[in-house]
Amino acid sequence: MDNCKDNLIIEGSGNSAGGKFKTVKIKGNGTIDGDIACDDMKVEGECTIYGNLKAENVKIKGSSTVKGSFQSTDIDIQGSTDFGNDVTAGDITAKGQININGNLNAEKFCMEGAFKIRGLLNAGELELKLHGPSEAREIGGEKITVKREARFIFKRIEKLITPYGFNTCLITDVIEGDEIYLEYTKAKIIRGNNVELGPGCEIGLIEYKDSYKQDEKAVVNNYKKM
Repeated sequence: MDNCKDNLIIEGSGNSAGGKFKTVKIKGNGTIDGDIACDDMKVEGECTIYGNLKAENVKIKGSSTVKGSFQSTDIDIQGSTDFGNDVTAGDITAKGQININGNLNAEKFCMEGAFKIRGLLNAGELELKLHGPSEAREIGGEKITVKREARFIFKRIEKLITPYGFNTCLITDVIEGDEIYLEYTKAKIIRGNNVELGPGCEIGLIEYKDSYKQDEKAVVNNYKKM
């Protein structure tokens, strides 16, 4: 990153006004009071950013909040993260809980846990493993896979999801993609080339181009070939 400062390191409890850095490391409880940009960011603990975040690589373990927009090439999240605005990324891998008060745009989004996206979820490839109720206004992608997982392999992250009980499903208005496989999904409209519904789906309308398969435990009001 051009014109970047030295590293920013917070251990224990501390805060920063923000700025440009090469590496940002927060271990404990850190607060950033403005915009921040860096090559690499690693958080272990709690972090609150009151501005925008732009970074090449981000790893978060614990609980974090970004009040502004978030832009990154590669994101790895284990824990709970809240985003106050749009999220734009290359690859996102997340285990835990994500809340986005805006849109999510990514090349690849692999999520294991629960999420709430108030805007659009758009990614070239989506792999969603649900452990709690999840929702997005609309979902789009080339390959979309939604499954319900029976158990979390990470006990620490499981504690974030268990308050939801077994009320695990994905709720959205519209899903559009090329290859679509869904389980435990409630949607008004599904549009795709090849669509397959597993158990627990409740769909208003299916519009497919090439193929359509439906589990006997899925409920569909209407379907038609485009």
